Amino acid sequence: MSSHDQSDEGKMVLAHDAVEGYRPAFLIAITIGTLYLGYILFKTL
Repeated sequence: MSSHDQSDEGKMVLAHDAVEGYRPAFLIAITIGTLYLGYILFKTL
């Protein structure tokens, strides 16, 4: 069999701790991007 067969060990889990402040910064960036695209759409009509 292949040396990469991991059926005996089970699934590997990749996890990390949450980064403080990431969610608010992400939401602000998405909001600004959405408003900017809306502005561009409004100007082209």
